[in-house]
Amino acid sequence: MINIFDSANQLASDLQQLDEFKKVASAIDDVKNDATSLATFQKMDAIQAKIMTAQSQGQVPEEADVKAYHEITAEMQKDKNIMALLQAEQALFQTMDQVQKTFAKPLNDLYSAIRK
Repeated sequence: MINIFDSANQLASDLQQLDEFKKVASAIDDVKNDATSLATFQKMDAIQAKIMTAQSQGQVPEEADVKAYHEITAEMQKDKNIMALLQAEQALFQTMDQVQKTFAKPLNDLYSAIRK
């Protein structure tokens, strides 16, 4: 019997060897090494978590949090390190999406027999 987790662990290891992954790691280092970028990122992360928690509990996020979210988003768009991180992350996610489609293909093929 095959241990699919061995394959998944190998895939995770292979992912770390991709240029896209290395670019994300480098961009994260750049954010960590710039106090302004790091503070901006951490503010965004905290506000985003607060809004997502409210939404997951079926609550409407507080107006002050939504306003803070928009303000910090504007700050992020002016930060070259954060923008480089977001661009690198987007490229990595495109690759990960393609991989996901590849390993989900057998299941999708099964369902194609019962779809119109």
